[in-house]
Amino acid sequence: MYIKEIEIKDNSTVPKFLYHLVPEILFKKFADSEGNYNCRNKKEWGKNSSFIHTSPTKKQLKEKVANINWINYPREEKFLLLKINTQNIKAKFTYTIINGSIYHHIWSKLPKNSFKVLKVKRGRNGKFLI
Repeated sequence: MYIKEIEIKDNSTVPKFLYHLVPEILFKKFADSEGNYNCRNKKEWGKNSSFIHTSPTKKQLKEKVANINWINYPREEKFLLLKINTQNIKAKFTYTIINGSIYHHIWSKLPKNSFKVLKVKRGRNGKFLI
């Protein structure tokens, strides 16, 4: 299935906040000594993409990404939610539309001052409580 990547010409049209979910162990692996986060081009997370996958709402991330793709991760696996302030990122942004939902992509690392890290809980059935 071919998915078209649409470049955003005016970054002021990008939502102020985007959301990215990552296992805590991989967040620690992909954060540098200054606290910047970069999961781009990593086969362990993000499908070896040249960009960081994000969702425009926590609800979309929960319902259309996390509970579909990662529900079977062991419940002991700790996940973190990154709340990304896009106004603190100087990068190329693109988006794709999949099944009627928009997913934004960030083509750079996330500077430490561009995101807040929130712990994520999961239900007994493995569903994410975001």
